[in-house]
Amino acid sequence: SLASLSSSDHENIKEIVQTAMVELESARVAISLPSLRMDNFSLDLAKEIQRVKRTGLTFAPEAGTQRLRDVINKNLTEEEILSTVKAAFEGGWEKIKLYFMIGLPTEGTRDLEGIVDLVEKIHRIGKDSLPKRKAHRLKISVSLSSFVPKAHTPFQWAEQVSLAEIEEKQDYLKRRLTMRAVSLKWHDAKMSAVEGLLARGDRRLSAVLLRAFEKGAKFDSWKELFSFNLWQEALEEEGLSFEDYLRKRDLGEILPWSHLSTGVSEEFLKTEYLLAGEGRLSQGCLGPGCKRCGLC
Repeated sequence: SLASLSSSDHENIKEIVQTAMVELESARVAISLPSLRMDNFSLDLAKEIQRVKRTGLTFAPEAGTQRLRDVINKNLTEEEILSTVKAAFEGGWEKIKLYFMIGLPTEGTRDLEGIVDLVEKIHRIGKDSLPKRKAHRLKISVSLSSFVPKAHTPFQWAEQVSLAEIEEKQDYLKRRLTMRAVSLKWHDAKMSAVEGLLARGDRRLSAVLLRAFEKGAKFDSWKELFSFNLWQEALEEEGLSFEDYLRKRDLGEILPWSHLSTGVSEEFLKTEYLLAGEGRLSQGCLGPGCKRCGLC
């Protein structure tokens, strides 16, 4: 597996894959990319990667509506999404995996319904694009992850949606995505709450970590060993709560990580956060002109 934030953005990705396949094909070793960008998807690259074994293709629309994709600066239109999956189905792929996030800033019921609408359109395209003898093989896997705001990003001030709200959103999509060819998976909402706790924790959290460990919180990324109650107890015993850490932060607030620098200025992050609130896109560094983030 060639792992990267965006493998297909690498300027030599085709040469890397072609060279690797020369070495690996005779040994029946396949190559996969964890996720492909839909705005620069190459059918030729996909075919090259899967000369040994044609597995599914993975794409990340992230959100179901254009409005919400603009909020998170996902510069991707519905037309690009649908044309990409159409090219994949017409190229012979029968399995598609789609990643979506729920609990994104400003998300509402219309945005959740947008996920349903988009999956239904992709389902129809798959049925129409595949030969009739293969239409029954169509499989669309929809994976839902809960949005966790992270330090040193424009959403470091954003609220993380509560556990009850995330579970409500998951239930809504479970009820709505019922097509036979569509399978739905979701990340444990309680595990996401702990991720949010750790992502924006302060020094007080060190005592909580120790208490949770002493209570038996170990190997928590393994579902069968994860216990949400241990974390709740550890927080309560230290006089803290999930709400303390998952709340919305004020733009003027000194954050627990404000003394650390990644090179990107806080002013740049604030500007991006405000643009997100307005649903306005900002171009990435691959476009013309410096964005004055401070990193370079």
